[in-house]
Amino acid sequence: MAHPMGPLQLADFIGLDVCLSILQVLHDGFGNPKYAPCPLLVNMVTAGYLGVKSGEGFYKYTAGSKDLVVSGRFK
Repeated sequence: MAHPMGPLQLADFIGLDVCLSILQVLHDGFGNPKYAPCPLLVNMVTAGYLGVKSGEGFYKYTAGSKDLVVSGRFK
């Protein structure tokens, strides 16, 4: 389908805190449990792993490098 990145890399790019906030608004607004944020996302944001902006999320980001390296917490 020629997607430029997968869903986890996209979430890191957007910011995991932003993704969490969006899910909280959807869950509160619709009251549907399918929009409840997963505990992993909540824990990552609480721990400060916000994706590209913090240097680590589902992947680890190094300034000046375009290599996609999975975060050590998931190996």
